[in-house]
Amino acid sequence: RSQLSCAEKPAHSHLMALLQHAQQSGTRTPQGRKNVTPSPRPQSIIMRSSVAHKSAMPARLQEKPKELEALMLLPPMESAADDINLMNPLQRSERLSTAWFGAIVEFEGVLVSSSEQEHLQAWLTVASEFGFSRPLGHLFRRIKGIKDEVVVARVFNWTQNPATARQISQRKRVIYEELLDGRRPSAMLEAKPFLDMLHRYNIPIALACALPEVHVRESLNRTGLGSNLNAVVTGEDSGAPEVEFYFSYAAQQIQRPPIRCVVFCESNQSVEAAHELGMKCVVVTGNRPVYDFAGADLVVRNLSDVNFINLKRLFSEEDLVKPKSEQEEELADDEVDDPELDDFEPAPGQRKGAFWS
Repeated sequence: RSQLSCAEKPAHSHLMALLQHAQQSGTRTPQGRKNVTPSPRPQSIIMRSSVAHKSAMPARLQEKPKELEALMLLPPMESAADDINLMNPLQRSERLSTAWFGAIVEFEGVLVSSSEQEHLQAWLTVASEFGFSRPLGHLFRRIKGIKDEVVVARVFNWTQNPATARQISQRKRVIYEELLDGRRPSAMLEAKPFLDMLHRYNIPIALACALPEVHVRESLNRTGLGSNLNAVVTGEDSGAPEVEFYFSYAAQQIQRPPIRCVVFCESNQSVEAAHELGMKCVVVTGNRPVYDFAGADLVVRNLSDVNFINLKRLFSEEDLVKPKSEQEEELADDEVDDPELDDFEPAPGQRKGAFWS
């Protein structure tokens, strides 16, 4: 000790004190050295220090754990476009993106020029030839997107005989072709660039209309618009009077859920049908006033005003839903609540829940 310098004496004295404390404790480590166990801290000191620390924290930091606790009580939510049956996480993440959607396009008035006046004149001529009453003006607004046989039987109510309705619709098509006088609806100037843009971003496209398939296929081959279409739904695919069926079937053909489909149409009837299915809707007005289509999600003059960013924004405020697995569990756990069964008394020797086992 006498040989230690003045600077080393304090450290040496501290080391000797630790060794004496270890000898008094009487415990040894596997290496043979004394094990120093710290003395327990009094509980009162711990409580006072925690209270003092909490009082020293800002108010906004003290409220944050409460907010986190409230968020943890909320049920788990997920996007309605998600599919829990997909085992590939990359596919699930792609479905959650706003760029994952499909396009459903109407034919006349969107891809090709409209021939509404020729259709109207053909119906009036058929009514006079067969001696039917002249249809009222509001009925002509209802026939857009509906098959001719359905228009005759369910909209104009001219006949309920399927054979007669087919004969009337065939005569109407003949008169319509005569009014066109060899002319065919021309493709819109913006139609081809629009379809190319969707194809470039890997957006599946389906055509939905109630016209005969022969007429639609011939027009697509003549205009060259059919190369970018993934599916074509025509009047031969449905006999229903509702436009919703054509849109729903088109969504199935391109393998997209209705909530992730955008309908490009030209009438308010198509807007209502799209919203009824949960689809987004873009109306191409042309020369008609924009304020007539206030119910649409997006209104444009022509397809050149549509870009990929605007379509993605349609899904930016998508509502969240409960996970499908939890919904299935809740449906399985729910009991049948029928007031007629409240007073039901089981037979002797039969328990009351035997009907539900």
